[in-house]
Amino acid sequence: MGFDQDRVDWALSATKSTGLQAALDHLEANQDKPMPEDWRTAGAADGAGSAGDDAQAAQAKVRTPLTQSIRCRECGKVFRDMDLAMYHADKSGHDDFEESAEEIKPLTEEEKKERLAERTSCADAVRAKMQEKRAKQATQDAEERRANEMIRRKAGQDANQARKELEQKERLKDAERKRREKLEDAAAKARVKAQIEEDKRRRAEKAAREKALREGAPLPGAAPQGTAPTMPAAPKTSSAKEARLRVRAPGGQWMGVLPSEATLADLQAAVLSDGKGGDASALQFSTTFPRRTFTADEQAKTLAELGLVPNAALEASKAG
Repeated sequence: MGFDQDRVDWALSATKSTGLQAALDHLEANQDKPMPEDWRTAGAADGAGSAGDDAQAAQAKVRTPLTQSIRCRECGKVFRDMDLAMYHADKSGHDDFEESAEEIKPLTEEEKKERLAERTSCADAVRAKMQEKRAKQATQDAEERRANEMIRRKAGQDANQARKELEQKERLKDAERKRREKLEDAAAKARVKAQIEEDKRRRAEKAAREKALREGAPLPGAAPQGTAPTMPAAPKTSSAKEARLRVRAPGGQWMGVLPSEATLADLQAAVLSDGKGGDASALQFSTTFPRRTFTADEQAKTLAELGLVPNAALEASKAG
């Protein structure tokens, strides 16, 4: 850095070689000053004093007993090094230790073998305990898996059962709808057939009347001269092919058309299927005028046989 070697030596001696920065500060502060003639002897004296201090420190160190072990003040146990002392502190909770000059004798071969055997036994016990813990945990995990699987299967079975019940209800509804459609189709066909027959009868009567008028013959069905016309006897059953019914039921009024050959049981099924029966499982039918109550034996009779054709008004109550 451009300084003379003598000034560099002077700066190092004056700063007692404490560092480069101290030497540079000395050089900059004294670069214009002359070097003292006795700087070398003063440095030697300082070195001698430093050497004396080092010797005294060495003697004190020799007099001070060396640390041979670590002692626990709480229980008095002595340990070879700090690692063993810290292990003891972790296990026992003791935290008061001091340095000790007591020397721990090295272990003999027999003691080493015994200590190794103890450590091996302890390690085996720890491994056995860990294996037992792992086995217990594995058993617990297996039981939890089985329980979860049973819960999952039970949930699946419940869902399948609910789905089957829903499908069964849908099938019953579909079957009932088809049955009603079949009855309605039969009633419609009966109405059409009855209308055709009525039209044929009217056309035949009209043709016979016109023929009698042309030929001057008496009209068909007219009474002979000199005799009083007689009223035809009322038929026991109507010739209509369908019955228009109105039923006042516990669940509300039901109106519909059924074939004349349908039975009273069919009427009951139709009223119950439409939800007009309330909570009743069987109904008892009756008429208001004339007053008549139909018995259970009449459930198999047709509407024509019961005089409910071509139309009728009924009352339905819960069968006792």
